[in-house]
Amino acid sequence: MQLLTMKRIPVPKGNTAFKFLAWPWLKLISLLPFWALYGISNGMRFLLYHVFGYRVKVVRDNLKNSFPELSDSDRKTIEKKYYIHLSDLFVETIKGMSISEKQMRERVLNIDQHEFDNLYKEGKSAIIVMSHCGNWEWICLMSQIVCPQRVQCLYKTLSNPGFDRLMFLVRSKFGASPIPMELTLRVLDANKEVVTVNAFIGDQNPSSGKGAAWVDFLGQDTAFMMGAEKIAKKLNWPVYYLSSSKIKRGYYQAHTIPICLDPKSTKDGEITQLIANHTEKEILNQPHIWLWSHRRWKHKMAV
Repeated sequence: MQLLTMKRIPVPKGNTAFKFLAWPWLKLISLLPFWALYGISNGMRFLLYHVFGYRVKVVRDNLKNSFPELSDSDRKTIEKKYYIHLSDLFVETIKGMSISEKQMRERVLNIDQHEFDNLYKEGKSAIIVMSHCGNWEWICLMSQIVCPQRVQCLYKTLSNPGFDRLMFLVRSKFGASPIPMELTLRVLDANKEVVTVNAFIGDQNPSSGKGAAWVDFLGQDTAFMMGAEKIAKKLNWPVYYLSSSKIKRGYYQAHTIPICLDPKSTKDGEITQLIANHTEKEILNQPHIWLWSHRRWKHKMAV
C-alpha cells in the first residue's frame, strides 16, 4: 500500500535552560543499564513517599473511595506498591530517550500485530485506547514498532516547555506523530486519507465536567472524555482497547481487545462506557499500577 505524506506537528521549541542544563543529564541517565536505573528508582521512592509525601493524601483518598470494602492494611499495601511503580515509571520514561527497538520488544509483550496488519491491508484506520495503567508510554512506543500504519499519539501539552519537548521527542522516537489535544480534529482531518492508528488515553481527566460522559467507575460517578468516541463515530473507525499488565519490574504485557468495530451503530456514550469498563477491569487486576496520584475525581456531577 502506498504511504501518503502525513502532516506532522513540529517539535516544540522547549527552552534554552532546559536544553543545556537538564537535557544532557537526562540523556546520560537514560544510557545507564536497567539495574542502575532501578537503583535510582528505589532512592526516588524513598524521597517521594517517606520524605516529601508526594500526593499521599490524594492517593489515600482515591484508594479509600475506590475500595471502601478493603481494610486499611490492604489499602496501605497497594499504596506502598504504587509508589514503587510510580518511581519506576519515572526512570523508565527517561530510558525512553535511548531505549532500542530490541529492548522494547523484550520488555513489552503481546501487542497483537496480526490485528493491525489486517486493518492495514484493508486500508482502514483505527483508534486504540489506553489507560494510565502499567507503562502507557512504553506501550505507545511499542505500538509504533508493530503497527504498519502511521501512528498518531494524542497527548496533553505539559506546562513546562522543556519537559513538553522532551516527551514529544520520546513519543516520536520510533516514527509516531504526537498531536496536542487542542489540535486533534484539525490534524486528523488533514490526515484522513492516510491509513493511521490513533492512540488515545481513555481515562484522561477532562478539563471540566461539561460535555463529558458520566459513568460508574470504581463505584463513583466519574467524568470521562468523549473524544475517542466522537471521532470514532464521525469517521467510523474501529476502536480497540490496549490493556496493560506488569509482569515484573521493567516488563509489561499488552493485549489488544476489539471493543467496537462499527461505531456509527452505537448509542451516545456507549463506547465511552466500554472504555471505562475495560479500564476498571485493568485496575482491579493490578491496582497498584494505575495512576492513583492523579486527581481523577476533582469534577463532581451536577445534581
